[in-house]
Amino acid sequence: MEKVKLLIIGAGPGGYVAAIRAAQLGLEPVVIEKADLGGTCLNWGCIPTKALIAAAETFENINHSDAFGITATASFDWTKVVAHAKNAVTKNRAGVQYLFKKNKVRLVTATAKFTGRKTVIAGETEFEAENIIIATGSKVRDVAGFPVDGKNIISSDHALFQEKLPKSIAIIGGGVIGVEMAYICHSFGVEVTIIEAMNSIIPFEDADISKELTKEFKKKKMKIHTGVFVEKVEKVNDLMVITLNNGTTVEAAQVLSSVGRSPNLDGLDIEKGGVVLNEKGFIKTDELFKTNVEGVFAIGDCIPTPMLAHTAEHEGIVAVEQIAGMKVHKIDYLLNPGCIYCLPSIGSIGYRESTAIEKGIKIKTGKFPFSANGKAVASNHTTGFVKVIIEEESHKIIGAHIIGYGATDLISEFILAMKLGATAEDIIEAIHPHPTLCEASLEAVLNSLGRTIHI
Repeated sequence: MEKVKLLIIGAGPGGYVAAIRAAQLGLEPVVIEKADLGGTCLNWGCIPTKALIAAAETFENINHSDAFGITATASFDWTKVVAHAKNAVTKNRAGVQYLFKKNKVRLVTATAKFTGRKTVIAGETEFEAENIIIATGSKVRDVAGFPVDGKNIISSDHALFQEKLPKSIAIIGGGVIGVEMAYICHSFGVEVTIIEAMNSIIPFEDADISKELTKEFKKKKMKIHTGVFVEKVEKVNDLMVITLNNGTTVEAAQVLSSVGRSPNLDGLDIEKGGVVLNEKGFIKTDELFKTNVEGVFAIGDCIPTPMLAHTAEHEGIVAVEQIAGMKVHKIDYLLNPGCIYCLPSIGSIGYRESTAIEKGIKIKTGKFPFSANGKAVASNHTTGFVKVIIEEESHKIIGAHIIGYGATDLISEFILAMKLGATAEDIIEAIHPHPTLCEASLEAVLNSLGRTIHI
């Protein structure tokens, strides 16, 4: 039995960031990872999808370059597009390996299994840990009635690196993964149909954002079915036929199941560790990520907090700094931003308009279209808008929702504003450079007070 100060199970964004921070604090972490460093995000999610989206955007820009007086026609080699995505994964994974080496983080490549409350076996080594952080992430959720087979019915894992694109695809689930994959597939000539059980795609975004993305996707000739459930999926000749509960049928060469993810605790024997799960199979923790077992923490997708890489990273740091005896802060998930990387892209933070109203908060809203922004017009990125929500009395920024080119970067101004408790006046008094897309953020705030300049 080998005794260690800190054992981290899983080397995804939460686990590897926790490990590096722990090493900085002298905790001598040991990380157990059964697969590749970086977890789902680096290997099967965030990084490869963004590489494919960058390729799709480049392809679209060339084919629409006539707007700039440039005549050009592009073609693509899907094998090389996929190779680009794989290369991005390889380079980022090498970066994590370098950081582990630099910080002297010990990595054990094996499957971890609890043997007792604070004992874990990995390969041939059994560890007794003073502290444990469980960071095992999530896996694709299985859906009864149409199980993923990797060919006719695929998950996003399969979609990213498949050898060839289908002629048409039906995407079941219009959330973040669904709309990002829809954009990628459509950009490379695939006929796309989105099927979403709720009344709108990206249903957890502000309603104005969802409406705008729906409008843009339909403009691109994507088919969208909302408020419907899949009753049956079957193969008829060479096509997959999807029957919806309203009697509609959808035909496609391939089906992408994108209905969410569930905690990945397979093979961990977590019950032997005495760690309690909630009714949905997530690990139960308190606000500082402590489980019911003293010295055992859990972070990231295996607990019921937003399934986002940056969320897991922040949770990992909070957990580690507690172990090191440091004063830590509770995470305010209202200040946890969300980003969607299809085009138009989306960045959001804080209250949606409907949620603020439901909570009885008196608000003012402001909106400014990119079509009235000089930089957006000059660069031909006029789709979308910036929307802000302020508290009526205090004028504090309590929500921001952006759809359009650069939205995932533009949201950062509002992240900091909300963290610091900034008011609309604080934003207005800060000089924004011209010409920039961030002027649209300024104008949206001006609009919330009835002071807009450029519309």
